[in-house]
Formats: sequence, structure tokens, C-alpha cells
Amino acid sequence: MEDDPRLEPGALIGGRYRLERSLAENRWLASDQAAADASVHLLHLSGLSDDQREEWSKRWLQLQGVLHPQLPRFADLISSDGELWLPRPWQEGESFQALLEGGQTFDIPEVLELLRQLLPLMALLHSHRLSCGDWSPSQLLRRSADGLPVPLALEQPAPWDPQRDLLALGECAQALLGAEAAAALASIGPLQALSSDRPELRFPSAAAALAAFQQFTPALPAPIPLVKHSTPSRRRKRQQEQDAEGRLWPVVVALVLAALVGTALGWLVLSRGKVSSPMALPSFRLRSSLPAAEINQREQLLNRLRALQVDRRWFLKLVDASFLERGGRLPSDSQADAPLRMVWSELAEDWLSRVEQLPLPLRPRLGNLTATDWNRRQQGLVAQGLSPEVVQKLVSGSALNLLNGSQAAEIPAEPFRQLWYAAAEQALGNLQIELIEGKRNSTKTVSAWVPAGGARVFPIQVPPGSRLVLGVRGSALMQMSVFAADGQLLEARGPLRVVSLGEVKRSPVQVLISNDGLSSASLTLSLRVDPNQ
Repeated sequence: MEDDPRLEPGALIGGRYRLERSLAENRWLASDQAAADASVHLLHLSGLSDDQREEWSKRWLQLQGVLHPQLPRFADLISSDGELWLPRPWQEGESFQALLEGGQTFDIPEVLELLRQLLPLMALLHSHRLSCGDWSPSQLLRRSADGLPVPLALEQPAPWDPQRDLLALGECAQALLGAEAAAALASIGPLQALSSDRPELRFPSAAAALAAFQQFTPALPAPIPLVKHSTPSRRRKRQQEQDAEGRLWPVVVALVLAALVGTALGWLVLSRGKVSSPMALPSFRLRSSLPAAEINQREQLLNRLRALQVDRRWFLKLVDASFLERGGRLPSDSQADAPLRMVWSELAEDWLSRVEQLPLPLRPRLGNLTATDWNRRQQGLVAQGLSPEVVQKLVSGSALNLLNGSQAAEIPAEPFRQLWYAAAEQALGNLQIELIEGKRNSTKTVSAWVPAGGARVFPIQVPPGSRLVLGVRGSALMQMSVFAADGQLLEARGPLRVVSLGEVKRSPVQVLISNDGLSSASLTLSLRVDPNQ
């Protein structure tokens, strides 16, 4: 219990969170009075300097912008009298350390499945320039609701260090394997690379590590029981995914070999060729004056571009454009421009992390996607009942992880536009649409399935001047949002729930349901249309 006498069970924080019990130093279990007493984890920070408060607040705002089913949704922080309260939904479950201490053992298939579940989240965090740092068994929770692993040590501000995260995850895998760790390291190449103390042997990114582990898993015994409630359809889907992922192995081999061999190409291999822009350099050339570390860094960048099958010229234009947006000029290879080259390299790393999120079939198309691709996709969905405004909103939401907020909202200029088009292909390619006709003074119920990681849209035609009430039930890992016919957001993205929209002036109202889980799930949508009185 904290020494402050104001902080005791029953105290109300921010007019919303009622303290229930103290968990540990500075941490509380609370109930959210604005959400039917839902359990909340509260972190209390006091005695911070202004700089520390700013650092914690900045970290929290960054985490609020990351959406993933294994990441708790971070609520708005509360600042009062120089103190901070950081709320996030309570996650019911046991830490992997507690499971070990309770006598549970983990075999190689289980640990490899755990890595496959954590690496996509790590890659997403890295794309936002966020590191966790502590991936130890004591800071990983196995969530009771779905058996998925959830990292707990996220609030603490930490330097962005992807390699440290990967190494920490490898150490976690060894801790869980216990006596089997040595045999696993000797027999499983990806695990050995993840845990290597030699930087040149490690994976360059979480996405590259994930590709290697996905390739390796089909050779292991099945089923892998870490995630509960596996169904035959889900196992068939996983096998199909793994068969498709098998095509990634030559790419991963090329990545690892290129990183090990290396050549003295440096800026020469990253030559942009002839460019007409007066702001751009004619070419980067290898000079003996360049530090060895810079040459090695450029080699790794080239290797990753090749492994990802990304067009080099388009990618360099992307980084250059991003660099020039900050003002000034592009760096030369002179010693005086070393600080500028460092900034350029950091931007390149950031954009690579974003591009790695795209599926393999899309990456080689970057630089060649056209407005024709986008218009064809949009017109096909409009023909099924979606309004053009909502189609564009869906793409903008998907593009947030690839582009900055302002660039994702509208179709940006080239070369950024290629990523927006790629987000459209990814978000809309498997979108399922079911048109619903609502009749006045009647209730209608629709049942449907939403695939893992997929989405469904229900355009609802409502007679003019009617009121619409919606009720959606389904998996806890589903999210819903509601749009007006003109694309206006009527209900922000959040859990499935009952909403009353009042008078509908123009149809169709469009309900978007997304499934953030790892397996297909069913939902029930009920709607009632009443005359407006």
C-alpha cells in the first residue's frame, strides 16, 4: 500500500477509476465507473520532474497509437497535481514465470509457437519506433481468455533498440525451454540466430525472424497446444498459411547469407543513378574516407531490400522525399555530412520496418502500383453497396501503420502514394460485404463469420426519416465502427456493443466489424428500425 493516505480502496481517480486493491509498488487494480465497472490496471507515478512527466506522457501517447489484439488498449492518462495515472484494461492470466514455478514445462513446439505469436507484435512496435526491452517470462502474461501471450513491461520509456528486443526474446525462449535449450539451439537455426551473441549472425529485424520461424514450424510435430480452442478449420487455415510461407525460405536464406558475406559496396551499391532534381545528389559513391561502420550499415540496408524484394530505386526515392520534407538538402559522402547521413539512415530503417509489414506478394509491386489498381478495387466495392467515402476511410485506417497520420488520411503524393495503394490492396482484398435491407417497425438479425485478421462490412439500407438501433455480439477480439453514407464516423472503433443512431437521413449506414483474433469467429448483428418521432 502506498504511503499517501488519499490512496486507499474506494478512492476515485480522475472522477472515473475506483481503486480496488494495491497490486505492487505504484500499481493498482481499479474499476472503471464509465464502463460497467470493468477491471483496470492503474500505474501511479509521483515525484517526477517535468522532463520525466513529459517522457512518460510521450511514451503513453505513442502506445495509444498502436493497435494489436495482444496489446492492451491504453486509455487516456490522468495528470493531476504533478502526478500521473496510467490506465489500461486488466489482463486476466498468469505470467510465464509463474507457470514455470508452478511446475509447467514447455517443449520446443510450444516455444516456437510462442515466438510466432510474439514476433508480429514486436515488428509492429518497432515500426512505431517503440521497444519493450523486457521480454522475460516474468513480464509475459498468458491471457486466460484466449491463451495468447501479452507483454506487460511496456509503459516504461526505453530507447528504441530492435536488436536488444530480439536478443531478449531469444533469452526468454531459452528460459522456457530449460533443459531442452541446448538441444534446441543446436537443432533449430532460427532460434540459434535469435539468441546469438554475435550481431552479424542475428536477424536484422523482427519481421525477418518471423519469416524464418514460420518456415521452420511445418517440420515440427502438431498440434501445438499453446493457443486454446483450436478447431479443424483453423488447423487447415494454419497449414495453408504455412504452405504459402514456405515460399519465403529462399528469401530468408538470401538475407542471412548476404548479411554474413558482405561486400565493400557501401554507397556505391545504393547509387540512385542519374536524377534531375537540383535538390538531389547525382549519385552516392564509395570513398575510402567513409567509416567502416557506415559501409557496413549500407550493405545491410541493401541486403534487406533484396531479401524483401523491394524495388531499390523506389525505396531510395521514399527515404529521400521523407528526408527533404524536413528541410535542407540530401547528404553527400563528405565527412562534414556524417550527421546528415545518420539521419538519412535512421529514416531508412524506419521505412524498412513499415514496408516489412506488407505481405510478400505486395512488396515487389511497390513503385508500380497505379491509380487504375485503386479505382478498380474501389469501384468493385461501391458496386456491392459501399459508399466511396467509406472505402477511402477503410484504407486510411489500414495505412496508419505504413504512413504518418496526415499522409494516411488522404491519398498522398508519390512516392508515399505507393504505400497508400498497398494498404488499399491489403485492406480491401479480402473484405466481405453483406447488404442488409432494414424495414420500418421491424427487427432483423443477421449471423456471420469473420475470418482471422479479416473484416466484414454491413451496408444497411434504412427508410428515410427512420431511427436505427444496432446491437452486435461476438468475440471479445472483434471491434466495430459505424459510418454514415458520406463517410462520417458515427461510432468510433471499439468493442462490440449496442448503439442508437437516431434519425438516419441518408442510406446506407455502414457497420465495419474487424476480427483481431487468430481464428475465425461468429457474430450476431441485430437491427431495429423505428419511425422518427
